[in-house]
Amino acid sequence: MMPTAAGPERGGQAAGLLALLLLCLMLLAAGAAGAEPPRAGLMWNRTGLPAVFPLQVKTPAGRDYFLVLASSGSGAGALAAYAEGGAFFKVLVPPGRYVLRIASGREWQGEAELFGAETEVLELPQPLEFAVRGAGIKAGHLITLSHSGPDRRLRAAAEGQFICQIASLEGPEPALRHVQPGRRPFRLGGDAHARGILHLKWRLGLGGPEPGTPDGLWQRRLFVLGKSYLPRRPPVPEPGVAPLPEPGFRSYAVRSLFCG
Repeated sequence: MMPTAAGPERGGQAAGLLALLLLCLMLLAAGAAGAEPPRAGLMWNRTGLPAVFPLQVKTPAGRDYFLVLASSGSGAGALAAYAEGGAFFKVLVPPGRYVLRIASGREWQGEAELFGAETEVLELPQPLEFAVRGAGIKAGHLITLSHSGPDRRLRAAAEGQFICQIASLEGPEPALRHVQPGRRPFRLGGDAHARGILHLKWRLGLGGPEPGTPDGLWQRRLFVLGKSYLPRRPPVPEPGVAPLPEPGFRSYAVRSLFCG
């Protein structure tokens, strides 16, 4: 009588079923624990345009936030980013008009499920415009999120944020051949950054200080890139002091500053 192989075959099937069961339990446990959250920052940009305009979002701690900028015309997703609650967050976005949608929660489940059943979604009522304004001013937005009101729902406050660019010629500092003892040559007050800030305030129409006040005298010393509020006096030659040589400018520099 030939021996049967039913016993070993049934044992192998039982072991395979047990392994499959264990695998299913592991997958269920991984799904319950949530997906690994992405790194904070830009996730994708589907516009094909360069991202140069600022979007800063201030978030309360305790939750994470998934942000999507959708085209105000088609509604298609243009850009997505991930922010950790309570941490500093800023991302550069491409030009255009976008609707900002924000999802918040504690356990990230992926872009399809977001934060699971506890996901809270907020959409800003007005589109945000990211564009160049005036001469070299990149207009973006600052969004402040909070859980306020009796229902503790997610709310957002939006305001403008601007990056201003100023251009200047950089050259060597001219040297005096001779300075009369006891006298000091004229020098611009402050530094390049302070003069640039005053120039940007003038360009944005934020007004100037009253003549004769400490701020007015300080600004007169700066002569902000040739645009002082007080008239510049022509130089008067002094005995024993050689005239300043014309500086040979070496380069053209553009600086970017947050100006609002």
